[in-house]
This record gives sequence, C-alpha cells and structure tokens, in this order.
Amino acid sequence: MAVEYKNKKYFRLRGADSTLKTFSSTTDANTKIGFTSVYDTSTPTKTETLEDSGQTLVVTYEFDSDADQTAFQNAISDAWTNSPHSPFNPADATDTVEHFKNEWLQPDGSVGQTDLLI
Repeated sequence: MAVEYKNKKYFRLRGADSTLKTFSSTTDANTKIGFTSVYDTSTPTKTETLEDSGQTLVVTYEFDSDADQTAFQNAISDAWTNSPHSPFNPADATDTVEHFKNEWLQPDGSVGQTDLLI
C-alpha cells in the first residue's frame, strides 16, 4: 500500500429518537452500521478505531494507487446516487448511519484536507 493514497472516514449511528448510539468495539460498530460491499471496492487496507467515547467509528482506508482510491470513491458516490439503497444496511432498520467527515491524508500522515459532510 502507498501512504499517499490514504483517507479517513468518520461514521456514527443515530437512533430513531435522534440520540447517538455508542459502540462497544469496532466489531460492534461494523455490525450495527452494516457497511455494504461497496466499501470493499479496490480492496483497501482498513484500520479502525473508536473516538468520541465510542460514538464515532473512524476507518482509515489505504490504497495501492490513485486509480484504486478514485474507484472506491466513485463506487460510494454511485451507491448514493444510482441506487434505491444507501451503502449501509444497519442492524436496526430504524437507525440512521451518518458518514459525517472525510480527512484526506498527506504522505507524512498529516491531514491535507477535511470535508465536513453534515
């Protein structure tokens, strides 16, 4: 993998009552969020951590090339715009998954750009 093709995505889960859910582990977060296979496009290396007292799952995606990273981003965009479903299948259908921030990392690991999505 090449460190220059790396980004972080921030996810949280909001219940039907609008409160944020807390995850007990990254495995729990993945189960509750229900990422679809679109998040496996280009077979990224993933590193997962919990932040905000377990209410945010941060996934760092690392790719072999710019083309792989672009294909991944395009697949996610297509899932939102060209599909009747989101790229998530939450364990509790009344929950809403929020992908609320992206950080694009520089080769030295510092944040080069931040996109707030909500």
